[in-house]
Amino acid sequence: MKKLFTTAVLALFLSISINAQEKIYFDENWEKTTQDKMEFYRETAAKGKLTLIKDFYKNGKLQMEGLASDPTPGSEVYDGKVTWYNPEGKINSTATFSGGKQVGPSQTFDDKGRPLEDLVYSADGNFKGKSYMYKNIENESYFNSYTVYESSTESRTIVYDNDIKGIRYETVTDKDGNSETKYYGENGKYIGTSSSKNTDNNLLVEYYPNPMRVSKIEKYKNDGSIKEVVIYGKNGKILQEQKMNKKDGYKTTYDGNGNKVAHLTYTYDKDSDSLIPQEGEDHQFINDYSLVSLINVYKNSSLVLNRFFDENGKLSSEKIIKDDVTQEIKYYTPDGNLKSNITYKDDLPYNGILYEGVTEEHYKNGLLVLSKFFWDDNTLRSEKKLNAKQDGYDSTVYNEKGTLLFAYSQPLEEPEGFTAQVVQYAKGKAVNKSVFKDGILQSGKIKVKGEQGIKELERSGKWIIVKVYNADGQLIQDAKVLADNEESDIFTVIQTRMHEQYLLDGFD
Repeated sequence: MKKLFTTAVLALFLSISINAQEKIYFDENWEKTTQDKMEFYRETAAKGKLTLIKDFYKNGKLQMEGLASDPTPGSEVYDGKVTWYNPEGKINSTATFSGGKQVGPSQTFDDKGRPLEDLVYSADGNFKGKSYMYKNIENESYFNSYTVYESSTESRTIVYDNDIKGIRYETVTDKDGNSETKYYGENGKYIGTSSSKNTDNNLLVEYYPNPMRVSKIEKYKNDGSIKEVVIYGKNGKILQEQKMNKKDGYKTTYDGNGNKVAHLTYTYDKDSDSLIPQEGEDHQFINDYSLVSLINVYKNSSLVLNRFFDENGKLSSEKIIKDDVTQEIKYYTPDGNLKSNITYKDDLPYNGILYEGVTEEHYKNGLLVLSKFFWDDNTLRSEKKLNAKQDGYDSTVYNEKGTLLFAYSQPLEEPEGFTAQVVQYAKGKAVNKSVFKDGILQSGKIKVKGEQGIKELERSGKWIIVKVYNADGQLIQDAKVLADNEESDIFTVIQTRMHEQYLLDGFD
């Protein structure tokens, strides 16, 4: 009896020893790591000819479980159903495998437990089933969608708001990749169809989100050109309608109450074999059609005026044009007052102030006398002034904190390569002086930031000494190149203007 008991205990001990294995620890990228750095860990146990794998989150909650014929991390060969869980313990997805190949049912769920995919895979990699997407305004997903897969290449997708039979559009794709989309409006009223195979009477419908409403309907001719366009406001009223015939056309714009505010006519142009604007105003909208972004004014088939508007719909500038040549640009403040203007001569700035993005340029009798370049917060980034002798420019460059980085002088007619006398500053004090001609360092020393780190250039006789330091100040490159070498320009860093980005980010 004592011998039988001892044998049973020994068998139990051996069973535990065989099945118990050490934990395997993984980091956030599922790379093996140590226990103190782990984000996940794995436990395995023998189940007949297979191995049961259980992965856990750091806090001990189950992350995945499934059987595998090969449990090697990163090379697992699963057999049967595998289930993954989210950190809250809900099922995230399930899949079925045979010899490591996905075969059979597969499901995925969102954080609310709603199905995202419900598919069945066959051995050849094909699948059938359904998929879902749910409206989530916070994540900029504005519509629901529902897709049925007859196969992995044949599907029918419905994109809708709340009622799958209400306002929506439906796209059917066949096994050859051909698609057909049917569009529906309010209460599910059919609007029209777009087909990749049959282009007769094709159209495109766009929708506003939240709630889903028709925003634009475009109808096309058989050659793909536009036949009709109607743009709707969010209140359902027409904002703009356009119709293009063989020999003429028109575009009419309305305000939010349906009142006509502009009309543009088109005429046929034989040379271009197309319809061109003839007379009136062409109003163009921002993406959501809530505001006008641009108005083009035409007279006798010529563009005579561009009116630009800011993001709030306020007039920002007007460009006056004659015979396709700019004559004058006027700039306005948000309250509608004239801010400045600039006249042109021979299509070039002549007198006044020119604004383009973050730059401001002052001209007098065709000569640039002052230019400013600003950071995104409108603080000064660089400034270039015509000197007192009017034979060159004096420039200064600043970082985002307003600290002076560089001061340099250039000739009035800038050569092909950067030519200047440069003074470099650090903490308000001049630290380096250098002279450049045609992009090549002639004398002195300068430091700039490059892709590798801080680059130091110093002229020494016929050589340019190049040193590169990493972010920690360690020297990582020390070389020299002949100054007259054709490839030496790769070390000069300076190409055209001192205020280019990598110089602006330079030594401070």
